[in-house]
Amino acid sequence: MTEYTDRVEEVRLRQEVEEWSKGAKYIHLNNSVIEVKQLNGDTHYWDLKTDKKWTVYKNLSKKDLLTRFFRYFKKGAKL
Repeated sequence: MTEYTDRVEEVRLRQEVEEWSKGAKYIHLNNSVIEVKQLNGDTHYWDLKTDKKWTVYKNLSKKDLLTRFFRYFKKGAKL
């Protein structure tokens, strides 16, 4: 039964990283434009005057995303 432990752990870690990366790093409001930066590097904008929304994608590699994930929790953050 323990022959697939490493695969199960890999999938669990991948799911945990994907969920973590959707979190907000910061939210900034300036001149009626809301900027939300996610932990995975994507940035979402919303212009409140025109009600226009757009996203700028960072497209990090899996390795870079894992590096950010482990660095974040090394600083003492908790899930």
